[in-house]
Amino acid sequence: MPRMFLASRALRPCWDCISMSSDPSSAQIRPALAEPEQREITRLCIETGLLLLQYGAESALVESVTRRLGSALGVERVEVAIMANAITLTSLSADHCITTVRRNEERGINMHVVTEAQRAVLAVEAGELDRAGFRHRLESIQPLRYPRWLVALMIGLSCACFARLAGADLPGCALTFIASTMAMLVRQWFAALHFNPLVTFFAAAFVATSVAGQGLVYKIGEFPKLAMASCVLLLVPGFPMINSIADMVKGYLNTGLARGMMAVLLGGATSAGIMLAMNIWHFPGTELATNPSIPGHVLTQLLQTMALAAVPAVGFALVFNVPTHALGYCAAGGAIGRGLRYLLAPGIMPIELATFVAAAVVSLLGVYIAQRMRAHPKVFTVAAMIPMIPGVPFFTALTAVLEIQRNGLTQDLLSTAITSGLRAAFIVAALAIGLAVPGLLFYRRKPVV
Repeated sequence: MPRMFLASRALRPCWDCISMSSDPSSAQIRPALAEPEQREITRLCIETGLLLLQYGAESALVESVTRRLGSALGVERVEVAIMANAITLTSLSADHCITTVRRNEERGINMHVVTEAQRAVLAVEAGELDRAGFRHRLESIQPLRYPRWLVALMIGLSCACFARLAGADLPGCALTFIASTMAMLVRQWFAALHFNPLVTFFAAAFVATSVAGQGLVYKIGEFPKLAMASCVLLLVPGFPMINSIADMVKGYLNTGLARGMMAVLLGGATSAGIMLAMNIWHFPGTELATNPSIPGHVLTQLLQTMALAAVPAVGFALVFNVPTHALGYCAAGGAIGRGLRYLLAPGIMPIELATFVAAAVVSLLGVYIAQRMRAHPKVFTVAAMIPMIPGVPFFTALTAVLEIQRNGLTQDLLSTAITSGLRAAFIVAALAIGLAVPGLLFYRRKPVV
């Protein structure tokens, strides 16, 4: 068998940690299949790969799953080429090859679909399913969708926890909850009407900022701008950004750059919505006043920080349609990551380095859990990274740019914009690279020996 199948059964679900050989000489020589059989296997492989790609799987996972499925069903080798909007697959049996192409149309992030497709392939490898059984199971996979009202309420609660972590008082947290819940409802409504994601993010950011900005007008809370900074975090393009880094790290530059550009465009649409709301309502663009410390003993602060971080991890796991049994692990990952960063920064190391360490630890724990839950590590880890998103630095840079646009360029405003913008960018980069650590350490396209 190919070298990648020599791993023990316990390690098979850890798709990031499997050595995948691209050397044609490593393929097993098998009896030639009849053309109808090979054609059916080819279709099953590309339909599985397309399903994974449509619902948010990274490129390495798509290639690994389709190759393993083809080998388990009887072809000698499967070759896959993944592009931003299409997937091409060739199956080889004896001297005969069949190539097929499918167009990829994004259907939103749904980690339940990704998990069920992986488990179906594992069942084929274990001999539990034949071709007919696998097709029936693949066609029976239905996307998990949590109720809209539940997702909206959890996102509102998540953003309120973000505000509390940034130092907002209870009135500010309540305002954040209202603004982000309304913005999430707008986002869901626009998505249901099949608007372009850029329009959806723009509208949601405009609504969130407009509602939260009333705290400045009516003096709601001691730090009303923290509500404005926190309520738009529901629009963080987490999966496109993280999949982009993962794809580029593992050599899939085409899809990595496409996903990275989409994340940039979504961030730009969010920024445009925020700035339009601040200009229309004439909200001041002064620098945020913050109170980053939570009252109490250090241990009390740590426990409160971890508890507050667990809520956004679950909230965004609902947005990503993570399987129900994995929600607890997402909460634990969010609490561990934010708690570890709290211990490390700023006393021991800079916040950027502490973010990288925390993200790497959570990512490695996700690999450990994934091996036992028969799922991809990102099912557990992406939502757990969200509590470490730098909302306040990003909003501070944005308000500084707004003040430059209103009142002209000054040295202080330029310094604030550059410093806060770079800090936000470095923290986001630390999150993405920390999450990619298992892939950097364990993912190999050729055998070591």
